[in-house]
Amino acid sequence: MTLRTITDEELLARIRQHDERALRELVNRHYVRLANFAFSLLRQRDFADEAVMNVFLNLWRRRATLSVNGQLRSYLLAAVGNQTVNVRKRQQRHAADALDDVVLSKLAGGTLADEDLLFRELQAEVDELILSLPPQRQLIFRLNRVEGLDYATIAKALGVSKHTVQNHMVAAIRQLAPQLPRIRRVLHS
Repeated sequence: MTLRTITDEELLARIRQHDERALRELVNRHYVRLANFAFSLLRQRDFADEAVMNVFLNLWRRRATLSVNGQLRSYLLAAVGNQTVNVRKRQQRHAADALDDVVLSKLAGGTLADEDLLFRELQAEVDELILSLPPQRQLIFRLNRVEGLDYATIAKALGVSKHTVQNHMVAAIRQLAPQLPRIRRVLHS
C-alpha cells in the first residue's frame, strides 16, 4: 500500500509516528485548496502560503499530542482560517493593505475587455465587503459561502456551537445586505 492510497486519518496516524513522508503526502493532498482558501481571506499569495505552511508546521510540532475530532479536512480549513486571522493582525501592524487588488486596466489605459474590468470591480467590491466583517464572522462566512461547509461542520471544526455559527451568518448577512446597492451600482455603471 502506497501513501497515495491511504486515508487522511491513516496519514495522520503515521505522522504521529514521526513519518515525514506521510506529512509530505498530506501537504501534497491539501496544500492547493488550503492556499486558495487562505488567499480568499488575505488577498496576498505570500501571506496565504505562510498561513498554510504554519498550519502544517504546527501539525508536525504537535503530532504527538494532536487530537482531531471529525474530518481532517475540516480541521485543516479551520486551522488555516485561524492562521489567517493571525497573519491579518500582523499585516495591519506592519503595513497598509497592498495594492494587489488595483484594477490593472486602469493602470494600463483600459486594455482589458469591459467584461473583465466589470468582473474585477465586482470582485473587489465583494472582497471589500467581506473584509469589513470581524475576523471570526469573516471566517465562518467564507467557510460556508466559499468552501460550502454546512453549519454543523463549521461548528465542529471551530469548536463552537451550531447556534453560534448560525448567529454569525445572520449577523454577516445583516451587515452585508445594506451594502448590496454598492455592488448593484458597479453592475449598472
